[in-house]
Amino acid sequence: MADAATTGRRSFLVRWWRRRTLRARITLLATAVFTVALLLAGVILLATVGRSLLNTLDSSAERTGNEVAALVNTGRLPQQLLTGSGGVSMVQVVDADNRVIAASPGVDTAVSMVNSDQLAKVRRGAHLTVSGARSSQEDPIRVVAVDANTRAGQRTVLVGTDLGRVFDSSRLLQRALLLGGPLIVIAMAALTWWVVGLTLRPVAALRREAAQLSGSGLERSRLPVPDAQDEIHSLALTLNGMLDRLDSSTARQRRFIGDAAHELRSPIASLRLQLEVAQRLDQSPAMRELTDDALLDVDRLTHLIDDLLVLARSDERGGSHARLPVRLAELAGTVLSGYRDARVPVRQVAGEQVTVLGDADGLHRVLVNLIDNAVRYAASEVTVAVTVRPPSGVGFADAVLTVADDGPGVPASKRERVFDRFYRLDTARSRAEGGTGLGLSIVREIVTAHGGTVSLHDNEPGLIVEISLPVA
Repeated sequence: MADAATTGRRSFLVRWWRRRTLRARITLLATAVFTVALLLAGVILLATVGRSLLNTLDSSAERTGNEVAALVNTGRLPQQLLTGSGGVSMVQVVDADNRVIAASPGVDTAVSMVNSDQLAKVRRGAHLTVSGARSSQEDPIRVVAVDANTRAGQRTVLVGTDLGRVFDSSRLLQRALLLGGPLIVIAMAALTWWVVGLTLRPVAALRREAAQLSGSGLERSRLPVPDAQDEIHSLALTLNGMLDRLDSSTARQRRFIGDAAHELRSPIASLRLQLEVAQRLDQSPAMRELTDDALLDVDRLTHLIDDLLVLARSDERGGSHARLPVRLAELAGTVLSGYRDARVPVRQVAGEQVTVLGDADGLHRVLVNLIDNAVRYAASEVTVAVTVRPPSGVGFADAVLTVADDGPGVPASKRERVFDRFYRLDTARSRAEGGTGLGLSIVREIVTAHGGTVSLHDNEPGLIVEISLPVA
C-alpha cells in the first residue's frame, strides 16, 4: 500500500510538472537552485562569522593571559587583576590544584571557572566553551589558559570571555538572513521569469507565425528570423528551410494533380463518346447493359477528376477567394433548378434573404455537393433552407444553410471522419451509390476558407448538414 501511495504521488507530481509551461518550469528550477545555494551560503556565512568572532576573542584573551602571566613570573601579581580590553570579562590565576590565587574584579575568588578535567585540557592548549554557571554567568564562557610557573609552583592564568555578544551577533545575522533571504528569492524568481520570457519571445513569435502559416498556406510567408545569433536563430533558419522543401513538394503535388486531371479529361470524353456511339449502333440488351455500366464508371471518373481539380485549386489558393456579395437564398434557388428530374424531390423551404461575402462559384459547389449526397441517400425528399441565426453575446449574426434528407444518416462516431479525403461509409461503397469520397472534404475546405463552419446533425431519420457563414 505504501509503495502504491508513493507511486501515485510521484505520478501526480510528474503530471503536474508536465502541465507547466517551459517558462514556469525554468523559473521554478532556477529559483529552487538559487534557494538551495542561498541556504548553503547562509549556513557557511554563519559558521565563518562565528568562527571569526571566536578567533578574535581567543587572540584577545591570549594577549591578556600573556600580560598576566608576565606579572606572575616576575612576582608582581596583585590581589585583583585588571581584565584589559578586547572584550575580556574575567581573569583567574589558579595553582596546580585548581585553587584560585587571584582574580579580576567581580570574578569569584573561591571557585575556578573550569573544573579539574577542563583545566587539564586548557593547559594542553585547548580553547574551551564552558557553562557560565560556575562563574554566575547566564551565557557560556570561552576559556583560554596561559601557563605561568613561579618558585612557589605551577600557576595557570585562566582568561574567560562572555559569549553573549557573539551569540547576539549571530542572532542578528540569522534574522537578517531570514528576513532578507525570502525577499532575495522572490526578486530572483521575478527576474528569472522576466528574463526567460524575454528569451522565449522569439519562440512565441515563431509559434504565432506558424499558426498563421497553417491557415494561409506555406507559400504566403516564412517564420521570422531573430537578429540574435543564437539557437533560436538557427531553429528559425532550419524551420524555414523545412517549409521551403514542404512548399516545393506540395506545389509539385498540386501541379501533378491539376495536370493529370486536365490530361484525363480528353480521353474520358473520347471514351464517353465511343461508348454512346457503340450503344446507338448495337441495340442488343447485352450491349446496352455493358455500355450502361461503362458509362456509369465514366461518370464517376468525371466527377473524381472535377473534385481533384477543385481540391488542387483550393490548396493552391491557400484559403483565399474573391469576396463579393452573394445572396444565399437566390443561389440555392439557382442550384435547385437543376434538380427537377432528380431521383427524389428537392425543394427549398421558405426562409430569409441573407447576403454573405464570398466566392459564388465556391458556394455553388458546396450546394451541389451537399444536394448530390442528399439525393443519393434520401428515401423520399431533400429540403434546403436558408435562415439567419441571431448573434450570441457581442458577436455578429450568422447565415445558416441546411440541407436535410431522410436517408440512413451518419453514425455520430463517424461524423468527423466523413470530412476526410477519400473516406466513404461502408453503406456508400457500391458502384451504383458510392461517391468519390471527396464531396464533404471539398465542402469543408470551401466553407472554412469563407470563415464558416460545417456540422452534421440527426434528422430522425436522416441527416442534416448545417453550414454557418458570417453575414455581410
